[in-house]
Amino acid sequence: MEFNNELKVESVSKETLFVSIIDDDAIIRSILMKILKVMNFDQYELDLVAYEDGLQFFESNRIIEKGEHFLILDGVMPIMDGVEILQKVKKLENRTNIHILMLTGRKRMADIEKALKLGADDYMTKPFSIKELQARIERLIKRMK
Repeated sequence: MEFNNELKVESVSKETLFVSIIDDDAIIRSILMKILKVMNFDQYELDLVAYEDGLQFFESNRIIEKGEHFLILDGVMPIMDGVEILQKVKKLENRTNIHILMLTGRKRMADIEKALKLGADDYMTKPFSIKELQARIERLIKRMK
């Protein structure tokens, strides 16, 4: 009599999380991509794309992809700044699936207050600590769903 000793491993399918980095600084985009590529989440597989400005982001139509979205927005950009992107995103039908971290050089209390009132989930100022940024991203993504 033969026994089949194969171990069956169930693959846990992860949901796709569409992560969009929108920042006009190539170095910041590169740093953020490197940070996010090494992060692991139980429930999500990250689909990462970086954009130089808000116009490029909206023209890509990425935001209409079905599923959860996580945006990291720079506050100061020449074509469409982070607050303008935030305002436009929060008017969309699927806005409850869109989570936003502002990562900007704008440090004034009025700017922080405005972004949070408009619906940003978190706000960090530049320059930033990579470890703190990772912790905030982890916290925000783990709270989703």
